[in-house]
Amino acid sequence: MIKIFGDLKDNLLDLIEEILYEISPHNWIINYSHVNKTTLLEGYFKTEREADRELKKLSELTNTKFSDTFSKIIIHDEDWKNSYKKHFKPWKIDKFHWIPIWCKETYSVPKDDLKIFLDPGMAFGTGSHETTKLCLEMLVSINNHLSCDEKQTFIDVGTGSGILALTASELGFKKIWSVDNDEIALKVSKVNADMNSIDNIKYISSDIQNLDDTQKYGFIVANIQADILKKNAHQLIKLMDTGGYLLLSGILVSENDTIHTHYEEVFKSLNKQFLSKKRTMNEWSLSEFQLVRN
Repeated sequence: MIKIFGDLKDNLLDLIEEILYEISPHNWIINYSHVNKTTLLEGYFKTEREADRELKKLSELTNTKFSDTFSKIIIHDEDWKNSYKKHFKPWKIDKFHWIPIWCKETYSVPKDDLKIFLDPGMAFGTGSHETTKLCLEMLVSINNHLSCDEKQTFIDVGTGSGILALTASELGFKKIWSVDNDEIALKVSKVNADMNSIDNIKYISSDIQNLDDTQKYGFIVANIQADILKKNAHQLIKLMDTGGYLLLSGILVSENDTIHTHYEEVFKSLNKQFLSKKRTMNEWSLSEFQLVRN
């Protein structure tokens, strides 16, 4: 196993976060030291050739020659496993817990609480990224006000690890769809579903624009990059059932006004009445829309 690591300058942090989000799943980890006030970028790769290739890709995307300042070392597999695991620990919102699978035997969940086990190393969507946290917080919050009859259909667009779809299942949604155009992501989400004995999720390999808009959903979550959200606004809104919710994330705070306003305009152009809210967490944001019943 090859480890590449080096300090990130403050002016590159936002750009690196956005790039890593867009190219996920990946082997990079960003660590911030509150003691030293420094940010470290670490990458773990099977071969030196793969490590050099991925560092070159990151250098080209940022127009920064990382090879001049980053270090490279060989580490043993056990060192890699322990290093990777320390970044993903159990966490919770209200009475819902998300637990790395290696903590299954040591993490205690109160009797009436809900839980999901994950292998966070397999795909984007561990809950540690602000975009996923925003979606999970809103999903859990909205769920508290939904009746069983209002939890019939849920679709997770850009499912990644499947964390949002899995959470919806544990919250009581009846029929769930996980959509991704990445076959690896779909495979990962299926593994995580099996790990939790969840069998009410249907997996679809598709781009957003190819989804059947005659099928309507009571709850839609799309945690993907802003340009794709903007491009597919009509399609996502057409998938909404009356009274249903649409959560959009993967949006930088600097992009939020543009995306939110664009969706409001599309709702109006389709003669649909709606309610909307915005939320932010650090540099990331979420837009929530609800299709009002006539």
